[in-house]
This record gives sequence, C-alpha cells and structure tokens, in this order.
Amino acid sequence: MPDQNNPAPGCPSAPEPHAAGGDHLAAAHIMIGDVGVFAGEWSAYEHHGRNRHRTGFVGRLDAQRGRNGRYAVFSCDRDVAEEIVAEQERLRDETRQRLRAAGLRGPDLDAELDLAYAPLRFDGDDIVLDERGVHGNAEGLSRICPDAEGRYAIRGWRWEWQAVDPVDCDRVAGTPPAASAQPARIPLVHSRLHVPHHRLSVTSLTESTTHDGVFTATLCLDGTPVGVIHDYLDEGQTWLRHHDPTRFSARDLHDFVAGCRFQRQPTDTETVLDRLVAEYELDTQIATLPANGILARTVDADGDFCGTIVALESLTGLNQFDQPATWAGLAVYLMTFDTSSCCAGWQVWLGDTWHPVPALIPIT
Repeated sequence: MPDQNNPAPGCPSAPEPHAAGGDHLAAAHIMIGDVGVFAGEWSAYEHHGRNRHRTGFVGRLDAQRGRNGRYAVFSCDRDVAEEIVAEQERLRDETRQRLRAAGLRGPDLDAELDLAYAPLRFDGDDIVLDERGVHGNAEGLSRICPDAEGRYAIRGWRWEWQAVDPVDCDRVAGTPPAASAQPARIPLVHSRLHVPHHRLSVTSLTESTTHDGVFTATLCLDGTPVGVIHDYLDEGQTWLRHHDPTRFSARDLHDFVAGCRFQRQPTDTETVLDRLVAEYELDTQIATLPANGILARTVDADGDFCGTIVALESLTGLNQFDQPATWAGLAVYLMTFDTSSCCAGWQVWLGDTWHPVPALIPIT
C-alpha cells in the first residue's frame, strides 16, 4: 500500500528491457493477458541510480490504469497472495520500529502505522483489508475474494502496482513462466500493433476511385492469398472477405486478432486489418523513395499513423537532420499540407525508424 505520508520520490521512466536471461519477463514486454512480475511503487528503493524492489510478485496483467497505463491491475494465485500479505506485514513491522524510534507510542503510533500500511490478513479464502485508519469505519473494512479461477486482485484499482523487471527484484515470489510459455508479441514497424507472428500480411493494395469505396487489399497467409480486405464508405468499417474458409476461416482470423495487442491492449479485427494495410502502404512508399528522399506521415496524439503521407525528394542527404534549422524548415514546409482532424504532428522515416518532427515554437 502506498505510504501516504512518505510517497516514493520521483517519477520513474518507462522500464527498459534487459538482455540478460528472463528477458521475456521484462516489464516493457508485458501486455494485457501476459504473466509478469509486479511490485508496489511505494516499496522501491534506489540502487546505483535505478529503482529496485525487495520482492516482485508473479501475476497476470489484467488491466492498466493511470496516465499512459502507468499502473498495473494484476491477479495472482493463492501462494503469491500469501506472499503479498506477508510483505505488507513486514512493511508494517519496519514502519512500527521507525515510528517508535521517532518517539511515538500507543494510539498515536497505531494511527500512523495504519495510515502508512493498512493491516492485511487472510480470513479463510478471503483477504481482509482494514483501511479504517484512512477512510473511517463506514468504508474502511473490505474483503478481497478469489475469483472463479482462485485468483486474487489485491487493490489493483487503488494501489500503485507496476510491472517490473525480475532483475530489479531482490527476490521473486511465485513461479515465472518459461519463455516458451509467454505469448509472442512482435511489433510492426509502422504502427503500435504487436502481432503473434508475421505469417499474415498484405501483399497488394488498390485505392478505389468510386464514390462509395476507399480501398481493397489482398491478405496472404505464408504468401498465399486467403482473402480480400474491403473498406467501403457506406459500410463504415474494414472487413475481410475470405477466399477459402477451409484454409483460413473467420475463426483463424479471430485467433490471430486475439493474439494481437494495439497500444499494448487487446484490440479488434478492424484495427488489425487497418494496420496491416497501413504497414504494406508505408513499406511500399519507402521502397520507392529515391536514394536521398524521405517520407513524412501524420500521426495522432498516440503516435499512430492517421492517413497523410508526403514523399520529399528534394533533400540532398539524410545527414542534414543533425541540424536544428533543417527540422525547422521541414516543419514549416509540412504546415502547407492539409491534414485530418486527428493529426497531432508529423514524423519522418530516416532509414531505420520514425522520428518526430519538432513542433515550431512561436516567437512572441
């Protein structure tokens, strides 16, 4: 539980994956539905410039909350839940000693202790949380019951849990999965979509010239066409017409989508099909650029491609982009193009990845 009087200092940046063993459990890799290691932000301590935790707890990431999904809502089995209860009691013991050293005794000590770390204990299969020191008698006493799978979600929507790297924990409570048991999450180059494999891809795209159409695209499995992706204005959505359901059915597409994550969250069929089309479209545009050309695209507030592509062929070399004046000139030039309402900025492809174009700072 967060120490409301002495919160953990600082705002840690997004965790970076490690190259050491257990990389499949790196916090940066854990998405909704994956098993990872979690710890309370309040329990962090600094070690050589990096946050560490005495104990990390193995669980399944069920949801995220807070700005940019900073905090984790995870569930765990009974053994790990018992470790969390034991960790809470350890923190209470340490805090009790600190308060005694500061001269507190009796009711004053108990009040400060319960405010910092609420009592947490098992009562049969339920966990009893006593936060009456924080919320008062009416709302302070609650039970955390196991779900149908026997899993516990311990204050995921209130306490500041985070996914952490196992190497940043002094010990890990629970049995982490082997790499082979963790779902594959392969990032696409041009969108914030992760896919379970690269066997499914778009191989051709036809922009429609009719008033009711937007595009059609060929979807292939292992290089063999299995359907056509359609996007019609009157339909209002992107959908797949299957060639041969015995080779690739609606169920197969459903299973593929279930393994995808968009912006690290479960997603839907339309989002996946749209991003596969965009991946092909941008790859094709990049492949046809002249040697010194670059590609610019619009992105929304989440950094996702939102429709406008501009090929810039008049540049003398990519090495110009180490100069602030080049970026400023590019920003001025891109302002001359019409963009959609979702546009929050521009990015340019500089041979390896997309780079944001810095926004112009108005002179006052």
